Amino acid sequence: MFSKRGNVHRKRTGFMTLAVLAMLVPAMTVYASDLSDATHLRERCEKEIKALEVPVRNFGDASDLASFAEAEKQIRLGKVKFIQTKYQEAIVIYNDYLKIQAALYRSLAKKYVERTEKLVDGVGVDLVDHVDDQKVEKYMQMASQNLKDAKTALDSPHPKGAIDLCRTAKNYALSAYKLVGKAAPAEYDRDAVDNGNSVYGK
Repeated sequence: MFSKRGNVHRKRTGFMTLAVLAMLVPAMTVYASDLSDATHLRERCEKEIKALEVPVRNFGDASDLASFAEAEKQIRLGKVKFIQTKYQEAIVIYNDYLKIQAALYRSLAKKYVERTEKLVDGVGVDLVDHVDDQKVEKYMQMASQNLKDAKTALDSPHPKGAIDLCRTAKNYALSAYKLVGKAAPAEYDRDAVDNGNSVYGK
């Protein structure tokens, strides 16, 4: 038979175990939440920096390149903190990266709009003798419309959209050369490579 003292001890031990579990559950929930958030941010940031590299390398200035180098550093540091299971620190670092990325896209979008405007005007002048061709006219109109939309996107919360619209505008303009059987001038080679989402000269 069990003694009363033994029963009391078991009850106390049971209460203590429940108390410890009650304290551990919230901590484990927070840990799991931090892990989930950190994992999501890591995957997102590591994917997005690869896409960001193309416009930075193709059309970024010295300031953009320096910001991109800082962004790469943040990605590496975030990965280190993640591997060390310091998920809250990793989350802070990845969010800092996203701020750098947002500023970079805004800076790059302005450069894309300026370059695209010059390209569309240049192609228009070069092919002015062919604008009676309905297809050429249509392509140039589409180039102008996408450029106009890109300018509007500059003031939006997501300026990356302006870059995508500029690429579409340039693609229409450069494709007009094929319609008339001419090769696009070499000065637009960088734009053509960028339209293919590749780094020029790499």
